[in-house]
Amino acid sequence: MRHYILILLTLAPLFSFGQIKPNTKTDFNTIFICVDSITYQNLFQNKFLKDTLFFCRESHQETNDNSYTGKYFIGESSTIEFFQPKKSDKLGDHFGDWGIEFKTRKIGMLDDIIGNSNLLKYPIATSTTTFLDSLTIIPWYKTLSFKTSKNELSILEYQNEYLKYLGFTSDQINKSMTYKEYNSFLSNGKKYPRQFSMVTYIKLYADKKLIDDLQKFATINHCKKIKNKIANSDTTIEFIAVEKVPKFQIKEISVSLLTEQKNRIVKISDNLYLKIKGKKANFIFTDNQ
Repeated sequence: MRHYILILLTLAPLFSFGQIKPNTKTDFNTIFICVDSITYQNLFQNKFLKDTLFFCRESHQETNDNSYTGKYFIGESSTIEFFQPKKSDKLGDHFGDWGIEFKTRKIGMLDDIIGNSNLLKYPIATSTTTFLDSLTIIPWYKTLSFKTSKNELSILEYQNEYLKYLGFTSDQINKSMTYKEYNSFLSNGKKYPRQFSMVTYIKLYADKKLIDDLQKFATINHCKKIKNKIANSDTTIEFIAVEKVPKFQIKEISVSLLTEQKNRIVKISDNLYLKIKGKKANFIFTDNQ
C-alpha cells in the first residue's frame, strides 16, 4: 500500500456488528487507483474540487522497497490515492491497478488478525514497510494482504517507532485511537478545511478469485456479507461478477460530504466524472477505458 507521510493515519469510527470484541475491529482507510496520465494530470485543475471538496496533495515517497509519486484526496476519515502508469514491476504502477486498505486502531491487533487468518488457512501475505527520509530510517507500517499483480486487499498497522516519530507518547500509542483524536493532535485542534468526510461505497468488477478474496477479507474484518456486497457500518464494497475482469476494474467510488452542496457534475477527463448531490459525491469511471 502507498501512503503520503504524516497525513494518512486516518482512523474512522468503530464498526458495530454483533458482539465483536473491540480489539478485533478494523476501519476502512484508503483506496488507491492507477489511472491514465490525462486523468492524473487533470485531478487538481477544477477549483471547486480542489478548494471546497477535497484537501489535495501531490507527494513523492521513498520506502525500503518502492519509490512513488501520487496525488491524494485526503478526507476527514479516509483517503483516495491516485497514481499514473510508469515502467515498473510494482503494484500501483500499471493502468488499472488498485488497492483497498483497512487499518487497525491499536498496535498489536494485526498480529491477532494474522493468527486468525492462519487458523482459517487463508492465503495471506505479510510485510513491513520502512519509512525513509534524509535523517530517519524507521518501521512505518506492517501489512496483511490478499494480493495479485493487479490488486490488493490489505489491513495495515502503523508501528510504534513511526508514531513516536510523529510525536505521540507511549500512553497515547497504547490506547485505541479515533481519527478525530489523531487529527486533533497533528493539527493542534484545527478544523478539517474541506468537505470530504469518508469513502462510503466502492463498486468494482470481480472474477471468481477476487470474489473469494473479498469474502475472506470480509471475514477477518468482521464485515457483513450480503449477496454481492461486503460492508461495515460505514463503507460498502459491491462487486459485479464477471468471468474475466476488464483492465480497469473500479467502476464507482462514493464519498460523504460534511454539508449539503448544490447538484453539479465535474468532468475530470473523458474517463472520470464527479457527480455531486447533496451530501454525496460520486466518482464515475467510464467503461470506454
